[in-house]
Amino acid sequence: MWQTFLVNLKLHLREKTQLFWLFAFPIILATMFNGMFGNIAESFELHPLDVAVVEDTAWKASYGAQILVDGISSDSSTSDADGYAKVDPDGGSKLVNATKVNSAAQAERLLADGTAQGMLQVVDGKMRFSVSQSTQSSASDVMASSSGLDISLTVLGNIVDLYNRNTDVVTDIARDNPAALMDGAVTGSIGSASGYTKEIQLTNFKPSGTARYYYALLGMAALMAMSFAINAVTMTQANLSALGIRRSLSPLPKLQQLMAGFLSSWLCSFLSLTVAMLYIRFGCRISLGGREWAAVGACLVASFAASAFGTLLGALPKIPTGAKHGLCTALACILSLFSGLYGQFAMQLSDQIAQHAPVLSILNPAQQITNLFYDILYYDNFGPFLTTTGILAAMSLVCLVVATILLRRQRYEYL
Repeated sequence: MWQTFLVNLKLHLREKTQLFWLFAFPIILATMFNGMFGNIAESFELHPLDVAVVEDTAWKASYGAQILVDGISSDSSTSDADGYAKVDPDGGSKLVNATKVNSAAQAERLLADGTAQGMLQVVDGKMRFSVSQSTQSSASDVMASSSGLDISLTVLGNIVDLYNRNTDVVTDIARDNPAALMDGAVTGSIGSASGYTKEIQLTNFKPSGTARYYYALLGMAALMAMSFAINAVTMTQANLSALGIRRSLSPLPKLQQLMAGFLSSWLCSFLSLTVAMLYIRFGCRISLGGREWAAVGACLVASFAASAFGTLLGALPKIPTGAKHGLCTALACILSLFSGLYGQFAMQLSDQIAQHAPVLSILNPAQQITNLFYDILYYDNFGPFLTTTGILAAMSLVCLVVATILLRRQRYEYL
């Protein structure tokens, strides 16, 4: 049996066309996704702004102004005791690159020559944030704003507004009830929203709007790998290949031939899917929530299911090999539509099916393979992942049983 396994493995790896579609095509498609979705993800990221800070007499007299700038211009995302400097856009990166100047005239010159994008100064006890005309135009431009400039400007503007409101609160307290400033509970509550909001971790990892498309791509890649199993079964059928004729006369039992073919196709499918997964993870930088080892297990499960589905297609009687491969491609493309591969409309369609017709979603192998990786990333436990694995295992078992029945019934008159 193992000799037959090695022969099948060599035959699979010699099919250059098949290797292209199963190894190169998913990588090419993932690269296209990365090109299309890369700017979308970047538009929601914060990038440091080049800001001129006017450190004149008014600035030095304003308590907390320098603390604020130090906080948002450092790489750390911690806050000081007054709550002024806490800025954690998403990952602790700094919000501004501060350039110190002595006067507003110097800052305006930096704005004019493009050295600075904005200016921070204190006027009449209030901190003011202004930007250059070119920066404002870039933020308003739909194409240019893809860099996240508008988001960064909005965040910095909100921080300045919060600082001014907190300053007003402290000024009012100092005027009406100076003794309250000695109370740590009072000063600690200034600018704090902890009493109104509470952060709750609902998922294992921060949700991504684009990750699902890559997972759907893995679902399609797995179904395309059904062709390995189709070839393995074809190589045991005397009416479809010359090798099948020779193997029909071989003393090796038919069950062991099928087992060898299934194992070889499973291994090739696993390698194909794992290569695509690793490229998506490290080449396209799509996170798996620190559970890369579980993703390898998902590839193992998905490739097993794909081999089982391919075995069933290969066992269908009275259908030429070319037609079986065409059926494999058609099923992969059609089922991937309902798993959300082809854009936002397809993703919404997938969600609607899962909500209103869950049975159809469960019976869609492309959707279940997509869910394998989705479960790994988002859920804080492996319960959903194991459930999806069980669904795919049950579907695979049914396919293998039906395929075995079909193959046992096939007879060849000329043998």
